[in-house]
Amino acid sequence: MKLFAWIVRIVVFVLLFVLALRNTAEASLQLFFNAVWHAPLILILFAAFALGAVAALASVAPGLMRQRMELARLRRAAADARPSTAAPATAQPGATPVPRDAKSPYNVVGPKV
Repeated sequence: MKLFAWIVRIVVFVLLFVLALRNTAEASLQLFFNAVWHAPLILILFAAFALGAVAALASVAPGLMRQRMELARLRRAAADARPSTAAPATAQPGATPVPRDAKSPYNVVGPKV
């Protein structure tokens, strides 16, 4: 499977390289306020691709950061909810169940630790 992935990568690279070599003609890009950018066509295409990638990353970044902060908060809560290994976790017969920890984000009922 890795061999197939490398073959596909090499073929895509060769095709893009040939595309770049075939599109070296001068092109004009009409910008705002009568500004004109004269550059090879492949350079204009690369700039458009790079701007699209940056715009996509900028649009996805807030959601990713929100998820990372939520994951860190949940990991801290899970670490706080773990019982300590120093106290024995044996249940006594006839004991009434009480909430384990007031810091736990869940309604966990179990023996008093």
